[in-house]
Amino acid sequence: MVTELSYYPHSNRHTAIELHRITFEIMKKTTKIAVFAALSLGVAQGALVTEYINGGTGSSTSLAGVHTLGDDTAAGDFWNGGDTGTYLHESARVTGSFSAVVRVVGQSEAASGRWGKAGIMARNSLLPGSSNGMAQLATGNGSQPGGANPVPVRLAGRLFNDGNGGFEDAVGNDGGDISNNVFLTDGGVNVSWLRLDYNDVTNEFTSGFAPDVDGVAGSWAFSGARSDVEDTNSADGWYVGMAYSSHSDMAIGGVEGIHTVSFDNFSISQSQIPEPSTSLLGLGALGFLAIRRKR
Repeated sequence: MVTELSYYPHSNRHTAIELHRITFEIMKKTTKIAVFAALSLGVAQGALVTEYINGGTGSSTSLAGVHTLGDDTAAGDFWNGGDTGTYLHESARVTGSFSAVVRVVGQSEAASGRWGKAGIMARNSLLPGSSNGMAQLATGNGSQPGGANPVPVRLAGRLFNDGNGGFEDAVGNDGGDISNNVFLTDGGVNVSWLRLDYNDVTNEFTSGFAPDVDGVAGSWAFSGARSDVEDTNSADGWYVGMAYSSHSDMAIGGVEGIHTVSFDNFSISQSQIPEPSTSLLGLGALGFLAIRRKR
């Protein structure tokens, strides 16, 4: 809708009041648009820190922007009472709404089984059994299309902080659930992107998946939003980072051992919404203050 404003050189007080009212209405609409648009902008925080959740036996290396997380196939899992794996996260908790993105670029070798879990995780705490939301890919040959029990790309996690409330919500589009064909049976990967969005106003997590197209994310598909993940203190935010847990049903070369998954282009985006302008001139200068740091 376009609002036309007429200028009268000798406008009276009533005209000035009406002009002010119309200006305020335009500012309200502009600010609403700004709030939604700004979700794609932002800043990552702090240094990356490795946590072996629940004393897990794994590995974590970062070199030239590539982060490789490993976990022992004998014991790992992120599910209900199982909370053992490798977590490379921002040292500072991330407050407010955010969008975390990462690219999945490799695995050490093919693994049997189907319940390994790799992706971006937001945790309420670093204690075993913490509530969490995770943009998640299953690892293991059995999880891929054509495997014994294919597992779709999904939003998964734990609702409560007592080790209970595991959930899984598939990522999909008009064609149905998105098949997980990332970790190939020959030990390679189809390079792909994951995204975990959080809205701190509604306490909603959403997971996204996109193929890699010449080094950038292609078209995104998303899960439904999940608003019931327990947050014990909304003011202090979430731990956010990359996570990998293999599973006791997995094996490499028929034996137990460390299986790894590699990520790059990890970033966390947030936004700062400016105060509404108090003049029509200010509307033309309305912008977003944002910084984005890629790891």
